[in-house]
Amino acid sequence: MSDKEKDEKFSLEDVKKIPPKMLLRIIDKAKEFVKKDETMIEAFEEYGIDINEIDYYPMYFADLEVSAKTDHSVIFFNYKLLCDGFEAILPYMIHEVTHCIQQTTGEGPTQGANDGSYLDNKSEQEAFQNQVKFLSEHEGDNRAESYVDDLLKHHEIKGPKKKEELEEVLMEKV
Repeated sequence: MSDKEKDEKFSLEDVKKIPPKMLLRIIDKAKEFVKKDETMIEAFEEYGIDINEIDYYPMYFADLEVSAKTDHSVIFFNYKLLCDGFEAILPYMIHEVTHCIQQTTGEGPTQGANDGSYLDNKSEQEAFQNQVKFLSEHEGDNRAESYVDDLLKHHEIKGPKKKEELEEVLMEKV
C-alpha cells in the first residue's frame, strides 16, 4: 500500500453505508489474512486448536466505545476502524481472536475488562502481546512501541516503575 493510500481516510458516515454483505466480506478477507499470519498461527498452536476454527468465530461491526471487544466469543469491531482502511482491523482481530481462543479452551470466561486492573489482567496481557507482535512484524518495532506507549497513556498508568513493568510485559513477544 502506498503512503498516499495510507493517508486517505473514509468518513464514519461512508463506512456505515457499507452494506452488511460487504462488511462480512471484509471480515472474511481479514480472517483469511490472519490465518496465514505467524502470530495467529502460533496462538492457535499454543492452545492446540486448528487455525481454521477462526472461521466459526462470529464477527461484526458495531457502534462501540472501544476499538473492539469480545463478548461470549463473539467479536465486535468499531466501525471507526474502517475509516483507516481494511488493514486497521487486523491487529484488533489478532487481539480479539486471542480472547476467543482463551474463552473456548479455558475453564470458564476470561476476566472482564472492568474486573480489576485491565492491563494487569493475564488474558489481556496475552492478547496485547499478540497484537503488539503483529504490529511489530507488519509495521515495524517503532509502531509497536508507539502503540504500547499510547496504550499505557490511555489507561493512565502512573509511576515509572509500573509503566516500565507493563511495557516489558506487553513487548515480551517482540
